[in-house]
Amino acid sequence: MAAMFAIAPALAGAQSLTCDSRSDLEVRKLTFTGNRAFTNAQLANGVVTTASSWTKRWIRFFGTKRCFVSDSLTNDRFRLMIFYRNHGYTSVAVDTTVTRLDEGAVAVQFAITEGLPTLVDTLRVMGLDAIPERRRLTAQLPLRQGSPFDKYALQASIDTLTRRLREGGYPSAEVFFYFATDTAAHSATVEIDVAPGTRASIGDLTLDVTSIDPGKREVSDAVIRRLIGVRTGDLYRESDLERAKRSLYQTDLFSVVAVDVDSADVTPPGDSLVGVRIALTEGLTRSSQLGGGYGTLDCFRTEGQFTDANLFGSARRFEARGRLSKIGIGRPLGGAPGLCPTLRDDPYSDRLNYYTGLSLASSGVDRFWSFRPSLTLYSERRSEFNAFLRETPLGLVMNATRVQGRATLSSTYQLELGRTEAQPAVFCALQSACTEADRDLLLRNRRLAVAGLALTQDWSDNSANPTNGGVLRMDFRTANERLGSDPTVEFVRGTADMALYRTLRRGVVLAIRGRVGIVTGPNFRGNASLVPQQERLFAGGPTSVRGFEQSDLGPKLYIARGYDTVRVAGRTGPISTTETVFFRARSESPIDRPVPTGGNALVVGNVELRLPFPVLEQQLSWTLFADAGELWTAGAAQEEDRFQGLKVTPGVGFRVNTPFGVLRLDVAYNRYPARSGAAYYDTPILSGGQLYCVSPGNTLPVVGIGVPGVQPTQMSGSCPTDFNPGAVRQRLRFAFAIGQAF
Repeated sequence: MAAMFAIAPALAGAQSLTCDSRSDLEVRKLTFTGNRAFTNAQLANGVVTTASSWTKRWIRFFGTKRCFVSDSLTNDRFRLMIFYRNHGYTSVAVDTTVTRLDEGAVAVQFAITEGLPTLVDTLRVMGLDAIPERRRLTAQLPLRQGSPFDKYALQASIDTLTRRLREGGYPSAEVFFYFATDTAAHSATVEIDVAPGTRASIGDLTLDVTSIDPGKREVSDAVIRRLIGVRTGDLYRESDLERAKRSLYQTDLFSVVAVDVDSADVTPPGDSLVGVRIALTEGLTRSSQLGGGYGTLDCFRTEGQFTDANLFGSARRFEARGRLSKIGIGRPLGGAPGLCPTLRDDPYSDRLNYYTGLSLASSGVDRFWSFRPSLTLYSERRSEFNAFLRETPLGLVMNATRVQGRATLSSTYQLELGRTEAQPAVFCALQSACTEADRDLLLRNRRLAVAGLALTQDWSDNSANPTNGGVLRMDFRTANERLGSDPTVEFVRGTADMALYRTLRRGVVLAIRGRVGIVTGPNFRGNASLVPQQERLFAGGPTSVRGFEQSDLGPKLYIARGYDTVRVAGRTGPISTTETVFFRARSESPIDRPVPTGGNALVVGNVELRLPFPVLEQQLSWTLFADAGELWTAGAAQEEDRFQGLKVTPGVGFRVNTPFGVLRLDVAYNRYPARSGAAYYDTPILSGGQLYCVSPGNTLPVVGIGVPGVQPTQMSGSCPTDFNPGAVRQRLRFAFAIGQAF
């Protein structure tokens, strides 16, 4: 068996499945029969013989052709037998059948007779009687009594015990094993013998630091000892040494980090102290970055950053960041609107979006909780396309982040003085601020203090283009007067996002994601009264439901280009100054633009089947996807703003793998008519006048028609959401982006 293990990799590497001539036989079909303990995919991963790609088998003109090699088939039979025997099926038998399909193709079948597995009849773990944590050390081992005698599980059990002992203060722990099998009875006896050694604590910490500039150290010994978070006298734990190594790397102060038991400090047998040696090579402590690009919703953009990872020799990290977008269309760097046609009609893109921030972060971590604190001061202007503009002259963020493995827990307190600008119609529809005086209150700078907690757990195999594993993100945010917010700004917001990835076969990946969210206010009555616009939920776009434009899924209102003056039935002749009339736009009238208002409840689901392209499989791929979702205002008074049912938009995408990430083009099909909403006329607003509701079902009286020097006034009230622009939606929606959708 040991000999077979030794030659198997060599055999696999020596055999080629490429088709060198037309006389080679193509493997058009590969099947397994009789296998119950393991799936076809598990067995297929363990053999060299492989069928041609599905595009080659079905389309014939594209894809990869893989051919039959007789030597490979023989070795695959032995590979499967070894695989089964090591998993406890010692009486397994494997036969092969090659069937000719036509002149140039064959079907290969592996017929497996698994037989009865050898079961673990007795499992004893010895040598732990003197250790108080014996039950914890032996709990949930991969190899268990009554299970098949799996040699891989046996080795995993040994590794698990060794790791648990060294994590519990036994640095010299060793684990040995013995097993005996009864072939006739299909049983095995397994004994695991543990030599834990002496329980030890951390002794001397020896530092060996190499600097870039000889004779000039960037980081002092005292700072290094603070960063590693391990102290003399601490119980020895391997995870503490790994955490110390990770903490030193994360400072960006060192190019080489090694944290190991000091082999030069040989302690006598039974000594309870273990020396630790930390070998470091200092790296560059200062860096700067400058970049730029173009986006359809940002126009031209640029970003710069300066970092000093060792501010004043304290290993504290200082960062200065700056970002500009809307360059080319936003004042004062406009002048090229033709290069940004998407933004021409967006009222919030006429000024530059910017961000300037100064951050100070501790490079060390709290010894017990491993939280890394930071403080940021910033000023910002940012906008959401056709939705809102948020201006923050001054903001402060205090953050504490804990990173453990691939899990990140972050708590945040954010205090900012700012204002949110949105369409007057948005303020009227969402917060009943329909008069100029009411809107002025909302447009003033107000305090917004938000406390947040965010959790990210990433167990995917690749953060940029995952093929297995998953990612979970949860975010909770709240603002109220006790935290320092203005009394008129309070909300509770929670979102959760989970994505799962699974490789079904070579090059074929199934990706699934679900996202939910909810926002409420202190006086929640369906419209989340006074919830800041930037804290409301939005959906639609390249990373959400791709059949809709950015933020286009969910409640919206419309800015109409005109309206009709409707009189009381039977009235004719000139309109008198005392006559009451109504303003109404005809349904399907021309509109200037729709305005997404956001919602307070969200559900989105995405399914993608990522497939290799028929040619250049490593560089090109394509995707079949279906996105479903809905965004609504729970408990809304208007029917059109409530849950309208999930919107499903299927589509197809094309992917190109580049050094900069995955470039993708998605085409989604949207069969849904435009959503109804309230209609407003904004020309009076642009000239300083009032906001008029002009929905088809509007019954809000307007008085003052024809009075010199007086602008007509519309009575306050709810604006009906029965305006619909008609069948103007494009059925196919194209989206180009960098990076996978999720």
